[in-house]
Amino acid sequence: MNYLKGKKILITKSEEDCGTVFNNLTAMGAEFIYFPTIKILPVYNSLDLSGLVSNSDHFDYIVFTSPNAVDVFSKLVDEYKPDLTRTKVAVVGSSTAESCRAHGIYIHIIPEEFSVRGLIKKFSEINLSEEKILIPGSSISGYELMNGLTNLGASVIKMNIYDTVYNEQDDLKNEINIILNSKPDLFAFTSPSSFNGFIKILNLENYHNYFQGSVICAIGITTEDAIKNLGVTVNIVPNTFSLRGIAEAINTFYSTTFNIA
Repeated sequence: MNYLKGKKILITKSEEDCGTVFNNLTAMGAEFIYFPTIKILPVYNSLDLSGLVSNSDHFDYIVFTSPNAVDVFSKLVDEYKPDLTRTKVAVVGSSTAESCRAHGIYIHIIPEEFSVRGLIKKFSEINLSEEKILIPGSSISGYELMNGLTNLGASVIKMNIYDTVYNEQDDLKNEINIILNSKPDLFAFTSPSSFNGFIKILNLENYHNYFQGSVICAIGITTEDAIKNLGVTVNIVPNTFSLRGIAEAINTFYSTTFNIA
């Protein structure tokens, strides 16, 4: 079990966010660098919440595409107390599902493939004609899900409830010093924004060369596609698109490599 000893693994989440997920890998000798490249800023003041609190504008579905969306939306529910008793909840994957369960939110729909494409495919099995769907999320989130559900006949509102901004170098001064002194063996990116944020925070002009010789892990297909589109090779994509999935995939990758060697 020494195949992880001394391996430096960078994860673009805070230690608080990760909790005990990577404890087993640490026990096997891995050294984790927690490097949260982005932070979430709720944008309550700019919200038009009329559709959320009005019974006449009842939503048939609320779709969550990230744990951050669940966390911020739950605070809005606590504050504005809308009637959502008849509203079903759909999530994009297991990490988002875990966040829903932590907030006591019952999940009605989760796709087999944890991705926006998988969620659209799951909704294609349902008659969405005249159904009203709310997608609360980040101001920088894309329109693939909204367009896909609209094409299936739904009336969709995409509500920006938080901004995603990059952390400053001063916020990660110690972590930056660590990785400048010794580059990690593996980088685990948890979103396209976390990858772009890493490049920005470290001012990596030639990031293609920087990542050569390192193992790159993407939490899911969307993140994998974003990294590959920038010309960087992705070595690991977990079967389950979550932090636990990342932990399992890293263990499998190094144990397989160790056994081959």
